[in-house]
Amino acid sequence: MNIVKAAEECFEEIRAFREELHSFPELGHREHRTSRRIAQMLEGFGIPVLDCGLDTGVAALIEGGKFGKMLAIREDIDALPIAENTGLPFASRHAGISHACGHDIHAASLLGAAKILSQMREELCGSVLLIFQCAEETFDGAASMLQRDLFKNGVPDAVIGFHCAPSLPLGQVGVVSGIYNASCDRITLTVTGKGGHGAHPENFVDPVMISAYVLTQLQTIVSRENHPISSAVLTIGNIQGGKAANIVPDFVEMQGTLRTLTPELRESMKQSVERIVTLGAETLRGKGEITWGDGMPPLVNDDAVIDLVAAAAEKTIGADRIFTFDSPSMGSEDFSCLFPEYAPGAQFRLGSGSSDPNTRHGIHNSKNTFDEDCIAAGTAVLVQFVRDYLN
Repeated sequence: MNIVKAAEECFEEIRAFREELHSFPELGHREHRTSRRIAQMLEGFGIPVLDCGLDTGVAALIEGGKFGKMLAIREDIDALPIAENTGLPFASRHAGISHACGHDIHAASLLGAAKILSQMREELCGSVLLIFQCAEETFDGAASMLQRDLFKNGVPDAVIGFHCAPSLPLGQVGVVSGIYNASCDRITLTVTGKGGHGAHPENFVDPVMISAYVLTQLQTIVSRENHPISSAVLTIGNIQGGKAANIVPDFVEMQGTLRTLTPELRESMKQSVERIVTLGAETLRGKGEITWGDGMPPLVNDDAVIDLVAAAAEKTIGADRIFTFDSPSMGSEDFSCLFPEYAPGAQFRLGSGSSDPNTRHGIHNSKNTFDEDCIAAGTAVLVQFVRDYLN
């Protein structure tokens, strides 16, 4: 079978499915319609859906005609709490929710690969576990699927997947050896003081002022504690406190993320965050408390697996369309929870940026339009990798 031609032949069907997913985005752990439609499509291709006790997310297994290894392909399916501002004819119909991270592209490409692999299953020496993962954006999707017995039919020998990259030209493949993505830990910081009337500072302990102080001091962890060549990012993206100009609230809550590239730095920065929040608030007569949410380790690509990805890309899209990154991204992906504890794996990047400037805004941007012509390239590389790895 000519894999590139097969990807092109199923493109229109898969593109229509992608546009459907895009119109009906769903948040993590709520992807009921999305999961149902994916399962319907897989069953239409003659691929049995596995009963893993999942509330959302889909797993399916393609068994090859010959005995061999098991390879898993994982893509995510959830959307973001971002109102879409693209003007696309198939824009989100769900207010305040959109596929601003391109997960509809991911799911569609894997579905295209599933269709082609189902047609060539007799030549495969082994099996392919298809993972349409829920809740990547809430940090706990991979963990929840693993807890629900995702690998009930056996632990795969390797896991691969990709993520859209608006910064890469359309249809190109980006590869990274070693550390690919940063760890990510969600932080909730609560600063408690004593509320009161804004005209009488002698009678209150201002948690807004304390929060401002703590927020600025937290950034000294990166600038004055961390080694300059060790990458780390600490971002506070949400601050809530008070509802009126002249009323000082009792507490302020801040939410953010901490990202590092090594387990050691991850742990030391956590300790620094706790010290500054606790003692910084205490210095100004308040109280600082920290809650660490679900997190994920750094994503480290297996060298042998990413080399096979590059080889598969060369066979399908051409060597001139492969871009090698010389540094990791400080973004994060709970794809890292699937390996290396369970199996070696790798994730690559798929270019979705075209000459249209609206495709270059970047992920998590309400105006970004992912050029869906990248789907055929993603599908072809995934299928070629399966053929090469199993056979």
